[in-house]
Amino acid sequence: MINQDNNNTENPRRIPLLFGATAILLGALILVGRYLGTGWLFWAAAPIVGAILLLEGTRSHKTGWIIPGSLVVGAGLGVFLIFSNLVELPVTGRIGLLLISFAMGWCLITAATAFTRSKTAFWALIPAEIIASVGLCLLFSDLSFLSFVLYITTGLGLILLGWGVFWKLYGLIIPGSLLSTIGHGVYLAWGTSMAVNPLSKTGLMIGAFSFGWGLIVFFSRVISPKFVWWPLIPGGVLAMAGWGLYIGGDPGNAPEFIANTGSVGLIIFGLYLLLLRKSIHR
Repeated sequence: MINQDNNNTENPRRIPLLFGATAILLGALILVGRYLGTGWLFWAAAPIVGAILLLEGTRSHKTGWIIPGSLVVGAGLGVFLIFSNLVELPVTGRIGLLLISFAMGWCLITAATAFTRSKTAFWALIPAEIIASVGLCLLFSDLSFLSFVLYITTGLGLILLGWGVFWKLYGLIIPGSLLSTIGHGVYLAWGTSMAVNPLSKTGLMIGAFSFGWGLIVFFSRVISPKFVWWPLIPGGVLAMAGWGLYIGGDPGNAPEFIANTGSVGLIIFGLYLLLLRKSIHR
């Protein structure tokens, strides 16, 4: 009881101390920045304030401090980078850099809660991946609609796939595997010149989507020694349909298409055999 009372009285006393130290630090930064004539010290104030909140939340094991602190660190760092003239980028690239930095703030929530006694906030990785995917698209792509589809679906698929492998959850591995490939299929079919007409484009999209079902079989082997065979049924049907549509729409490129898809299939099959060998030696 005495320890609980001490803890309850300690937190209210630390709040004025925390905000007082933050105010002093901000005032000093602004004053020094104006005296030296440097504009970047003013923009550095936000990530520093966020870092103080984050450190306090980690020290006191309070998620209510960790979440705003992490987000302020991420957003403040992005604002600092784009307004301090440290990078030369167009407007879209600056926005993309800001979003990537903000996504890092969401990742900090997961990292910080992993060091506290509270439950690790893995849920923060989902908005982090979505925001980072949009930022990467603004920073590196041609800003077309198909580019956004590629980056967002791939990013979301990878985070679900990684989460599912880490926690050994088939319910996350299945959508993660499918999302990781459907974006590539849509982009390769309709955003590039790999197919010449709608029929072959549709076949290319379906063929790429079929590899997602193969990834389900592969990653199910990663988390379990049991052979999961049922994804081979829809995957095989989609692969045959994709081959048929692509060859029918563009017969001249049929050998190259078959060779490329066959090579990818052999790679996945070879990786699966390596996992099979590893489980046998266990």
